[in-house]
Amino acid sequence: MTERSGVAQPSPATHATSAHEAALSCYTSALLAYLTEEDPSAPDRVARSTRLALQPSPTSEPLVFRHHAAGLDRLPDGTALRPAGAEPLAEALAGLAEEVAMYGRALFAADAARLPWAPPGQEPAPHFLVATARGNGRWYLHDHFTGLFPNGQEQRSFSGWVTDASMAALFTTDDHYSPVQRRRTAEVFGRTLATPPKGTRHWFTRVNADSASRLPDEGTWCTDPEHIAGHLLEHLRTAGTNPGEPTLLEDLWAASRHHQYKYRHSLDAPGRSRPQEHEEALRQALTRWSGLPRTLRFAINSARRGRPRDSLLDTAVHDLARAENLARSVLLQEDKEHPWPATEPSMTASSGRQPPIRTVRHS
Repeated sequence: MTERSGVAQPSPATHATSAHEAALSCYTSALLAYLTEEDPSAPDRVARSTRLALQPSPTSEPLVFRHHAAGLDRLPDGTALRPAGAEPLAEALAGLAEEVAMYGRALFAADAARLPWAPPGQEPAPHFLVATARGNGRWYLHDHFTGLFPNGQEQRSFSGWVTDASMAALFTTDDHYSPVQRRRTAEVFGRTLATPPKGTRHWFTRVNADSASRLPDEGTWCTDPEHIAGHLLEHLRTAGTNPGEPTLLEDLWAASRHHQYKYRHSLDAPGRSRPQEHEEALRQALTRWSGLPRTLRFAINSARRGRPRDSLLDTAVHDLARAENLARSVLLQEDKEHPWPATEPSMTASSGRQPPIRTVRHS
């Protein structure tokens, strides 16, 4: 195996990424890969948990989004994932290595702008990766994210060895991330987490789920699609007059990918038969979510050129809300008839039992 700039040629990931999973955001694609190693029901859990929620705010302040209902932090052995942090590189790498030694893998936040396999010119942003091995001055990393950026560049998934020097470059502190980016990390599991102090490197450790601390919810969270549509339109109608890229476009792009995964996963579920009108409702929601990012970007760019497209925004957002409401009612009815796996895994070991140490080897 040859290396270029401290990065080995890609190798197959321990968790094969399906076409559906490749449509997820970098956070959720990495989380799904991490969970699936121990919980075969994880793909169902991720699909079931997908739900957009937001906190209303004045148009001068960014909206706060949640992309999942609670439960994706839990593992079958009775542990839960929680953020950890350290500023010194050696301390952070030691914490990461400890997780790999104990569980065979570790989830951590790298800087998207410093990934050697990513297209050039990316802005700094937290990007979730999974480490599965450490040895001989190298780390074996998996990036399960695949995506096409607005500039036409494409990032593909990656699995391979990186040198200690490359690891030091991409495993950065979070002091150059925006408050919106740090808040996204805090909401990654569908509940607000207490994140490490600013200026630290972040990874996830596993703690006893019964004793895992969580922050109480503050403010009002809106989950009704029609109410969400109203709040989104307030912000989207002014987005074309604000400098820079509106942060809500990034969150709605992620929501689009998550909901595409959700509906494709449901439509392709083996052994599931449904009435034609139910099938059409799910496919309509899938179509609306798939087309949303391009429509919003077109409307906002048009507004920046002095040609507002308020009617286009209204139609796209309200049509999506109606389709989402109908699809939710279908899934709710099917859930009563054929229950999905719970959003939290069934216990395969007592919470007081120490998980086995796993050794993962890569050639």
